[in-house]
Amino acid sequence: MNGEPPRSAFAPIWRRLRSGALWVAVALALPIGVLAALLTSAFRLGIEALDSALLGSQADITVHFAALPWYWRLLLPTLGALLAGALLSWERRLRREPGERDYMEAIAEGDGRVPLRSSLLRATSSLATIVSGGSIGREGAMVQLAALSGSLSGRRWADSSTLRLCTACGAAAGLASVYHTPLAGAMFVAEVVLGSITVERLIPLFAAAVTATLTVHALGSEAAPFALAQGGAQLGGGGLALLLVVGLAAGLLGPPFLALLDRARRVFLRVPAPLVLRMALGALLMGAITLLVPEVAGNGYEPIRAILHEAPLSVPVGWLLLAKIAATLLIAGSGAIGGIFTPALFIGAALGSLIAGAAAALPVPGLSADTVLLALVGMGAFMTAVSHAPLMSILMVFEMTMDASLLLPLMCGCVLAYTVSGLFRRRNSLYAVLDRRQLKASEIRAYEATPLAQLVRPPSKTLAPDATLAEAHELFGLARRRYLHVIDAQGRFVGALSVHRLHEVLYRSPSSASAPVKDYLESDFLILPAHLTLAQAWDALTHLPVDWLPVVDDLQHRHVLGVISKREILARVTELRRER
Repeated sequence: MNGEPPRSAFAPIWRRLRSGALWVAVALALPIGVLAALLTSAFRLGIEALDSALLGSQADITVHFAALPWYWRLLLPTLGALLAGALLSWERRLRREPGERDYMEAIAEGDGRVPLRSSLLRATSSLATIVSGGSIGREGAMVQLAALSGSLSGRRWADSSTLRLCTACGAAAGLASVYHTPLAGAMFVAEVVLGSITVERLIPLFAAAVTATLTVHALGSEAAPFALAQGGAQLGGGGLALLLVVGLAAGLLGPPFLALLDRARRVFLRVPAPLVLRMALGALLMGAITLLVPEVAGNGYEPIRAILHEAPLSVPVGWLLLAKIAATLLIAGSGAIGGIFTPALFIGAALGSLIAGAAAALPVPGLSADTVLLALVGMGAFMTAVSHAPLMSILMVFEMTMDASLLLPLMCGCVLAYTVSGLFRRRNSLYAVLDRRQLKASEIRAYEATPLAQLVRPPSKTLAPDATLAEAHELFGLARRRYLHVIDAQGRFVGALSVHRLHEVLYRSPSSASAPVKDYLESDFLILPAHLTLAQAWDALTHLPVDWLPVVDDLQHRHVLGVISKREILARVTELRRER
């Protein structure tokens, strides 16, 4: 041996390397983070270059719209929508590539493959909408491209499980590089897309997100986009009351917003026109809104900064809030590709600012209204209400401000918004994968709540108490079970005969073959009353080394209603959970 460690000592490490988790964390997550950051930075540079070429400078789109004549406020979004719609129509006519068009579906439900041509066309379509002032977020296309980089990076040598994790690393890196939020980027993918938060998944997600954030910092992009020089947040007295009002209002506003978004999509689908014209119609109507409120153009980044710095707006913040909601519904509802993150943050900021203004006008002693604080809490609370991801929302606003004093106020507002929106929510979230996961979870809960009486099948291959051991031996050969149930003439459960007990008796005393089975029963064999639900009987099903369990009317009378198969039930539950 020469002091060398045994070969088996390296087996656990080798198994983890082959399983993919450690391999992705060490060898793939870091380069995926760099590549994702380069792609998102290139997309951002593309926006800036087109802004300079079309509008003469790289100023925010709202600045340009405020200076444009009225006809260009109508024409520019419409022309951009025509181009964006043409690109989407082209993408739909292409021969379908392997994989899911949306990165969330590829990670949550697919094998991690994100199609190349489809992603590039959809990103270019989103670029046309963004540059022309559409009320949509930039992050949708940027994260899609970042997820594509992860999918392409792991496609050559990764299995489906590892490839899904590679794509997830790309998505986390993309969101982190867009908002400079590595924690929130990783948590978004874990909490929303993957649906679980485990160390094995978080480590590669964190590695990719941190690498992407460091890369965009090295490229000169500013950190903490909404960093403010303000003191610690005060929660005493009226301040806490207003935080709760913001959380309540965001929780109440989130479900109607999602319902209106669904309604807008259905309305536009009923318009008797091709996709290109439907998108142009939505953009034209949004352009009409900019005639009165130019701040609704774009993703809402600059108006958020104006609210947080308490700068003047073209209209009162309440009208701005309604106008932004309408503009976002028109663009997203008409079929444009893009994200809802930044528009949702803008709606939350406007909501918090509106509540602060209303509180300041009330003659209530001690009711302090910190506009900036309430706007920031509104951002996190409304994002929670529409995404159903409170942890991600808290971390995102914190990282975008880098103000640790916001954590407690954000937790108050986001938890309340999550709770309230859950009471009224018709849909689970902005994201279809969460809706489907919630549907599957409800199916599992419904199945586990099923009374055992509804799951039984008629008993077969049973014995009467007076049957002989020889008859039992013959029936065991046919049934191939570990136990046979013994039921009397009145249909009552008497006990169970073990095949091991039978063989032991016959081996020791072959003459016992004519003895009745009732003398060798396990009378304390587990039986399940029919009123129990599957969830209540779960421990018995999972821990007992038997496949068939009798179900009786009650434990006193013990009349057999049927039997349930542990194997069938576990297979059905496993199937439901796998479909999630």
